[in-house]
Amino acid sequence: MASTSSSDQHNAFSGIEPPNKRRKVEESFRLFDVFINHRGPDVKQTLANQLYSSLEQLGIRAFLDSEEKELGTSFPSTIETAIHSASVHLAIFSKGYAHSPWCLTELVLMLQSRAKIIPLFYQVEPWELRHIEKGVYAGAFLKYEEKGRYTEKISEWKEALQSVSCTTGYEFKDPKLTQKKFSSSSSDCKEIVSAVEKEVQRTKHLYVAKHPVGLQKLVKGFERKCLRHLVQEFESQCGMSGAAKEKVNVVGISGMGGVGKTTLSKELFNQKRSEYTRACFLFDVAEASAKAELPSLQSTLLKELFDEDHRFRSLEEGTSCLKDRFERSGSLSFIICLDNIDHVQQLDALIAVDILNKYNNKLVIITTRDVGVLATAGIANVYQLKGLDREDGKELFCWYAFHQSHPCSGYEDLVETFVNKCGGLPLSLQVLGRHVSGKDPRYWREELKRVSKTLPTDVKKRLKISFDSLHNEEKQIFIDVACFFIGQSKNMAMTIWEGSGWCCHHALETLKDKCLLEEVYLRDRPFLDWKSKSGRDGVVFRMHDHLRDLGREMANELSNPRRVWHPQDLKSLVCLALQIPVSY
Repeated sequence: MASTSSSDQHNAFSGIEPPNKRRKVEESFRLFDVFINHRGPDVKQTLANQLYSSLEQLGIRAFLDSEEKELGTSFPSTIETAIHSASVHLAIFSKGYAHSPWCLTELVLMLQSRAKIIPLFYQVEPWELRHIEKGVYAGAFLKYEEKGRYTEKISEWKEALQSVSCTTGYEFKDPKLTQKKFSSSSSDCKEIVSAVEKEVQRTKHLYVAKHPVGLQKLVKGFERKCLRHLVQEFESQCGMSGAAKEKVNVVGISGMGGVGKTTLSKELFNQKRSEYTRACFLFDVAEASAKAELPSLQSTLLKELFDEDHRFRSLEEGTSCLKDRFERSGSLSFIICLDNIDHVQQLDALIAVDILNKYNNKLVIITTRDVGVLATAGIANVYQLKGLDREDGKELFCWYAFHQSHPCSGYEDLVETFVNKCGGLPLSLQVLGRHVSGKDPRYWREELKRVSKTLPTDVKKRLKISFDSLHNEEKQIFIDVACFFIGQSKNMAMTIWEGSGWCCHHALETLKDKCLLEEVYLRDRPFLDWKSKSGRDGVVFRMHDHLRDLGREMANELSNPRRVWHPQDLKSLVCLALQIPVSY
């Protein structure tokens, strides 16, 4: 029994949820390995309980709800989380299964999660799921239709049953099955538990985030933009849409530091790894490259994907070996995530883009702050991560500030101000939320004044990585934009830079590639003599508030050239020139 956010997925519970729908708190952190889908009165005291106990003894976290839910009650968030978190689903089809709308709704969501489903046919035969009108479930659906209940869900439930009926599973035909027959030593129980254990180990999940608010929205956005072919194929299997026309298997995620690229890539990796035979996630490739550890990462890829142990003596040896293995990988399916790439040499050493794009059974996800690296490698399918929307940003901040999804009474206006300051950047929302947690409103107001002048250390450190990678001229132009040109004409700024002999065209492209600024086209807003070549269109610069603050802090640290952008600095300079005292 799982959840979906109302804006991202079909509302699987329409007709079941009460009118006062609550907002779900997304829990992407993998709380459970296995979800046991069953109808309690039929199998809880026999098959379901014994499987649960056997899995728990092996340290496999299984979810078995404690009681049968009544119609009309709200769908428990813990059960919603369990389906999203499980890498394996056990579906026990008993004679009374279809009499439970909860069980049927769970089944739909299990299919949507794309995790492996192992069907257990408990005194029910697979054909009865395919031909519902002739089997044991005919009466249940006839009752729904006669009473006019769940009319919008019936066809979806039938499709789900028919889909699972074709999946290889286990049959239990003995009409006298008892709890005793399902001891941990029984062959049936051992075989099922062994299959589940093997699948859980193969699809072990990465920790994602303490409060992964808004993450499912980002997953859906990424899939629609970059993995449209995979989504269309899945929907086609479920009878929802047409099949895909093209496939792109090497995709990128770009964005400024702290925007959540690694978090999104880990969630994608967790959700999709069960669809592939092999999987490998390489963290912070840029740091490993700086430490000359790329050959070690090459060895990790070789081991995880091809089950070969070999320590490469040089980068060239590893590159040649991996390219050969990729060319001969053929039917072997795998998913690779390369986190934090900052140079095309790293991609050349770890993957062969042209080769991998030929196969339909492989997926490579790359995160980077510099979209130019992806362009150089010939990767055009890129999802630019902008951060959280206002609603999700507010909720994430509240989880860190109040340990709940909404503000405490009396803090509402302060929360709005802090959320505005963070501009949807998850790192800032977390850091500032922790800073003010448990503090009184006076402390909050003082903290707000402080961060308006100086970025929090954790945030500044993360953002400064991109700044430090710039050449001197690029740094100067970045600082100029932060101090003078946000919301100002691009043409005007370029005229000034060109007059200083700077190569501003190249520098601006670099800054955009590294997600340090954006260019925005304002329709019907001509800029007098600075009007762009496109006629009446005006092009202006835009920058995240934290990047702006970083640039201004860097301006204060540089003595040459000195920038006077703050009114108080200008006042001080004028007073110094006129040799009059400064009044504050």
